[in-house]
Amino acid sequence: MNKSKYVQMNELPHLQVEKLKLFPFAGDKLMTVKAELPKGSIGAKHSHPHEQMTYVVKGRVKVRMKGEEFILSQGGIIHFPSNEEHELEVAEDTILLDIFTPVREDFIQKLKDV
Repeated sequence: MNKSKYVQMNELPHLQVEKLKLFPFAGDKLMTVKAELPKGSIGAKHSHPHEQMTYVVKGRVKVRMKGEEFILSQGGIIHFPSNEEHELEVAEDTILLDIFTPVREDFIQKLKDV
């Protein structure tokens, strides 16, 4: 994991998770992840102990959480509380910026394994 204080997002190593391309960048207690998601891809239902905010840089996604469904498009932002199950469906090619606290150590470990 790059511990620099700055970097160009496209210079970061990335994780490939099925069709999703993830570009993590971590500080000590906070992490951002640029996510590139092609139209039709699915973020399967999951939860994690990390609090998460997701900002839609470009595109459109359908989010399901707490029995509700939301459509988020460019400029939209959503909060995922810790341990709350959520899933998404990508309606068009999309770029998201995810912010996690604490740092997703699982992503850091997967980058080491790449």
